[in-house]
Amino acid sequence: MANESEGGLNSPRTSRPRISVVIPVFNNAAFIEQALQSVFDQDAPNTEIIVVDDGSTDATGEVLAEFSDRIEIVRQSNAGSAIARNVGLRETTGEYVAFLDADDWFLPGKFARQTEILDADPELGAVHSGWKITDAEGAVTKVIEPWVDAPELDLNTWLVFKPAKLGAMLFRREWLQKVGGFDPELLQSQDVDLMLRLSLAGCTFQWQKAATLCYRRHPFSTIRRNGLGQVKYATMVLNKFYANPLVPSAIKRNERSVRYYSSMWLAWHLFHIGNAEAAAQQLQQTRSYSKDDLRRTAHDCLYHFTSWTEAAGSDPEDVRTMIGAFETLGDGDLSASNHLTTSLHWWLSVWRHYLSEKSPNAASQLKHSPPLDPDQLLEQVGFYLRTGMVPTPVQTVDRFWNDAMSTGHFQSTEQHRTAELYVTLYGRALYSGDWRIALRALLRTMRFGWHPKAWPGIVRTIKSLWMELKNSK
Repeated sequence: MANESEGGLNSPRTSRPRISVVIPVFNNAAFIEQALQSVFDQDAPNTEIIVVDDGSTDATGEVLAEFSDRIEIVRQSNAGSAIARNVGLRETTGEYVAFLDADDWFLPGKFARQTEILDADPELGAVHSGWKITDAEGAVTKVIEPWVDAPELDLNTWLVFKPAKLGAMLFRREWLQKVGGFDPELLQSQDVDLMLRLSLAGCTFQWQKAATLCYRRHPFSTIRRNGLGQVKYATMVLNKFYANPLVPSAIKRNERSVRYYSSMWLAWHLFHIGNAEAAAQQLQQTRSYSKDDLRRTAHDCLYHFTSWTEAAGSDPEDVRTMIGAFETLGDGDLSASNHLTTSLHWWLSVWRHYLSEKSPNAASQLKHSPPLDPDQLLEQVGFYLRTGMVPTPVQTVDRFWNDAMSTGHFQSTEQHRTAELYVTLYGRALYSGDWRIALRALLRTMRFGWHPKAWPGIVRTIKSLWMELKNSK
């Protein structure tokens, strides 16, 4: 593959730069100027910009020509972004390297703060940060702060949470060279693969807890146009990773769990970009990695689909269309399927609102939800408490119980029955190591469980929790 390089009279090669920026571009005439301008505006004069035109057939070449005195342009036949980035990386001479997609742009001050962090710790391999999601026109729709869920940027974080966003990072060039840059086989998911290989090689990362990038979402982006490609290459990344002899045995032991959540996220991604049929098919693969029964797996998918949909700025109610697919994860038992359907819809209609402190609709949703007798209601909420992604706050159970009493689901003489919910929450919090919630739940159990009528329910709940714990080992 032939490459063709060009630079202006004031080429950045006249002196060794501090920072090198690599921008791969393919048919992005509409956005590339904004991307370039965001680099020019960094107030970092000792910076080189290498744009790799990956066989563009639109007006990208003409736009780039307008800046030929300020950037280096490498032209090649279309080969994909991994190869384009590697070509650009080979041209870099700076101490630090940043990557920018042609439809995104840097926020002011990115280089100043991230170089300061790297300069302060010569052992640090890269700095990562948050980013802002925008629509096609550039209006910010959401701010992503990945350190909230992934405070430590270690191997397990890259593998499980995958918080990779190349444009939000700044790398020490020697580390990129050490691992050989990007895997040319990967047309997608190459950023996650790079982080995994860097981490295995000993590279360390640090958060800069601020947004440094605007990430533009539009209908023509590769990740939205080729959802099945995302599945293919994300799976390829995991296959390559687990075949690597450098992977620690402790990490390998969790392979099934990692593949389960990765497969679930891919199913959600297909759903999110509008390919519900492919999402349903991917869920069958997800089921094959699950260690739990149908009910738990279906609810786990519901919990995560709703969380990811909300995080993406979409309406969680959209997930209701996937409930039919969640039901098909089982063995076709009609009675169990009907019960599961009711439980999934009830979670979306009611319990989801209790989990959101900002939702004012919880009591109203409970009042107008399909009627459940007291035993069914306690069993269902108890199941949600046991299987939620994180322990539910004690005040959420307080709020639910007060509403359940005021709407007539329970009588004043049944106040003791709430002890069953608090002891369930106590067990869930203990299992997760959340001692604050566990202590508060225990105090509530003692407060409402002193009545002899409460004791059989508490004993029954404890036995159930104990059996679940034994079966999970």
